[in-house]
Amino acid sequence: MITGKHLLELRKYPNSLYFYLKVEFLFHSNKMEGSTFTEEQLGLLLDKRIVVGEHELEDVKETANSLELFELMVNTLEEPITDDLLLKFHNTLKKGTKDEEAGLSGTWKIYDNRILGVPVKLTPPTLVRERIKDLLYRWELSNKYLPDIAEFHVEFEQIHPFQDGNGRIGRFIMLKQCLENGIIPIVVDTEYVMEYRQELGNAQISGDRTGFIKVLEKCQLRFMQKEIVLNTLQSLKDRGLF
Repeated sequence: MITGKHLLELRKYPNSLYFYLKVEFLFHSNKMEGSTFTEEQLGLLLDKRIVVGEHELEDVKETANSLELFELMVNTLEEPITDDLLLKFHNTLKKGTKDEEAGLSGTWKIYDNRILGVPVKLTPPTLVRERIKDLLYRWELSNKYLPDIAEFHVEFEQIHPFQDGNGRIGRFIMLKQCLENGIIPIVVDTEYVMEYRQELGNAQISGDRTGFIKVLEKCQLRFMQKEIVLNTLQSLKDRGLF
């Protein structure tokens, strides 16, 4: 399986799986939050640092920031997930945006927030620090298998600790957890977005994580079937790195 160690090795090589994963993950994750960048446009922003197409300024800023955040996520592999790291991730995502101007970058939420169209009660601002610390504590005590990653994500999204950007930060953390623990990377493909959202909400309301875990497994399988993934795994084996 692709681990953080493999990813650091692949980062040395242009156009490798490292850069494919970066664009693939960010395209789908950002699109879920309304980004209008196509995969090709995102690739050009990564490779040439140029913006192609018409996009809102906030979208351009957050998309560029997400490329930087991906690098930060990789650079902090094997570092424990702490409240400070979560705030650092969020600050990177929101750098130079309207949220930063409003004092909402790299800080816990100030006002109650909600997920539109989902009847899930989110954690009030006064309890965010306490709930995050408890979540991080239980994560460190867990086996760190896929069900534990799913549990963490469900609870993190229900805490919704930031005023905005919770979904993207949550999926970054989920990818970090996979890479650190020998779990197939979870890239929430556009094909499974509706199922992802529906089962995430169901898990938060009912407490049953079974359906949500199945969606994550579908995303893992789709990623593993990509030709570049299969070929890279074989190349890593041939080089004695797997």
